[in-house]
Amino acid sequence: MSDVASPGRLARAARTAAAGALACVSLAACASVPMTGPVVPGEGGDSTGDPYGGYVRLLPAGPQPGVEPEGLIDGFLKDLGSFEEDHKAARSYMLPEMSEDWSPDGAVRVFSDQDAVDLDSEISTDGLSATVRIRSNEMASIDESGKYVPAETGTMLEETFTLAREDGDPEGEWRIRDLPDEIILSQLDVERTYRPFNLYYFNPTGSALVPDPVYLPVSTDQLAERLLRKLIGGPTDWLAPAVISAFPEGMVPRTEIDAERAVINIAGVPDADEYSMGAQIAWTLRQLPEIQEFTLKINGEEVSFPQSDGDSSDRPRPGSDYWARVSPGATASGIRAYFTHDGQLWSAADWEADTFDDAERVAGPLGTGDVPLERFAVSLDESTVAGITLGGGEVVTSFASAGAEPREVLGDGMFTELSWDVNGNLWVVEETRDNGRSEDDEDDEDDEAAPAGDEPVSTGTGGQDPPAPGDTALWLLRDGDEVVQAEVRGLRDHSLVHFKISRDGTRAAVVTEQDGQRSLQVGRVVEGEDGQVSVGSFISLADQELEDVTGVAWRSSDQLVVLGSRDGGTTQALFVALDGGTPAASAGTPAAGMVTISGAPGQPLLAGSDDGNIWVSTDPLNWKNVVEGSSPTFPG
Repeated sequence: MSDVASPGRLARAARTAAAGALACVSLAACASVPMTGPVVPGEGGDSTGDPYGGYVRLLPAGPQPGVEPEGLIDGFLKDLGSFEEDHKAARSYMLPEMSEDWSPDGAVRVFSDQDAVDLDSEISTDGLSATVRIRSNEMASIDESGKYVPAETGTMLEETFTLAREDGDPEGEWRIRDLPDEIILSQLDVERTYRPFNLYYFNPTGSALVPDPVYLPVSTDQLAERLLRKLIGGPTDWLAPAVISAFPEGMVPRTEIDAERAVINIAGVPDADEYSMGAQIAWTLRQLPEIQEFTLKINGEEVSFPQSDGDSSDRPRPGSDYWARVSPGATASGIRAYFTHDGQLWSAADWEADTFDDAERVAGPLGTGDVPLERFAVSLDESTVAGITLGGGEVVTSFASAGAEPREVLGDGMFTELSWDVNGNLWVVEETRDNGRSEDDEDDEDDEAAPAGDEPVSTGTGGQDPPAPGDTALWLLRDGDEVVQAEVRGLRDHSLVHFKISRDGTRAAVVTEQDGQRSLQVGRVVEGEDGQVSVGSFISLADQELEDVTGVAWRSSDQLVVLGSRDGGTTQALFVALDGGTPAASAGTPAAGMVTISGAPGQPLLAGSDDGNIWVSTDPLNWKNVVEGSSPTFPG
């Protein structure tokens, strides 16, 4: 790099910013339990975090003698968070027949706080029965499949319990005769008892696994069995239309779990895809540190996985690299990062080195600056660069090789966003509103030269007002070529500000705006039999925490990194898990003027600042200003 000036000059300004587990045993819920922050995985699900960390065992007192109806339900709600001995404490509040019939495996409704519950009781004239109505703010729900969905602001939880005197005796104790179908838990109980886990399914082409986050209680002794039953039973209703499973629908496995090994028995499968089944099991089980190996039996025969690094070929390790070829990260371990400098596209691999001797200009016309670009994206195999030309009027692609020629794939528009998926599909957002520009204005804009120096690449909206709802179009270029317009569903009243496809191609992270308020959401990608593609069923993420989100990227298959603020603070990089319930976590002390963000599995975070510098973070605490340039990004 001796022939290059700016990329060789490093600005070494460093800035700095343990989570501990808490356990307590008490007769009531602990007064304060620390929130568990998100694990930053290498490739999604491949984490070393302890899923049992922070779990607090609750030893409830049970119903007190002589308690009135309101007091009984108040105690029931407090003790319902104890999962010990199949909810023994909660059952003690019920009449015997209700206790026997009650099944606690259904959906969960989450209310804010025990002290914020309003109770209203009414006792019958004969004094033998009563109703107790509860009312509180609803924070979220967990459906029967384990999907956690935050509630919209202002949602109220209102339920009614029916009580009766034991044995019909006017002096008997009050007990519950009928109660809601859902389990009703406080947010504190969910934080204490539940943990997010990923089930893994395949994208439609089978090229990468896709995480399906579910919430499960960790207080039982059957966590591995529950996880495997849910995996083989199929994905959540939300993700199901976007993925496929190697296990036939409705299959019920037989499982045997000992101290370190799981045995999964599958029957009635004539043409089983053994590797795919094994990969789904392995990526799901590697979240449980106690399971060191597993055996898959299909129709009574043990499946051999000879390259899986287990003690024997039919006892593979969940964490073996043997399963990496369908990694949820959908990226190679040695991917390079890309950035612009003086209108040229550069790439580098070693972001921790003292010098960037391996940094080099990207071959081809889009790398050398022959075609000035406003935005760019690099395919996951790093063979192709796509770019939006200066002014936003065209989308061009070119191989990253010497002698390649640029090719226009979309034109005569105003294009704002680009991203690639693992199948070589290019996703493009077009702003379709009438900008009120005359033809002369457009001609003048076309005549403008490329920006000098290291002016940051446009962030899409360029400081302008976002497009009005419905004033955007989403294009899918299959294999970077065949043009299909994708339908965006469910954002009728929102402006689409940012769009980023997941690397596996099954989900999209979007930033929307409504009445000046921005929202981070994730939607699923569904392709119909007729080839029509839609992105919809959007779920909001961290709505109560994030403000003014200005950028989003996929950090891994189950985690985003965004630029935004909290509580009116400064803009910073924040991790947002896709499970819906894990709080957003800071990615370190913010660097000044961050305007773009990028991440990839097993790679540092990269940020571009408004003063033409690139920042890198290799841990959650430190950001370093490493090189002059702008718009650093990883393939995708």
